Amino acid sequence: MIVHRILAAALAALTTLAAGLLYADEPRTIGDAEFARLHALVKPQSGESRWMEIDWYPSVWEARQKAAAEGKPIFLMAGSGGAPAAGC
Repeated sequence: MIVHRILAAALAALTTLAAGLLYADEPRTIGDAEFARLHALVKPQSGESRWMEIDWYPSVWEARQKAAAEGKPIFLMAGSGGAPAAGC
């Protein structure tokens, strides 16, 4: 009985969402000044993305050589499947 209520509620929510998407207004266009203002809001500011200031090495061997030469440790970061979490 509870499963039927949950499924009915999910179906009602999906129907409401689909109706909202079908009858939504067309997106409005914006001018160059408003685009520039919005772009400035979402663009990373100086000091926000400090990880981008690090010299990342796609080759573990190169990173190991540089770390050994400088006497520093290696920070290894990988995403699911072993792929880098950020673009190389």
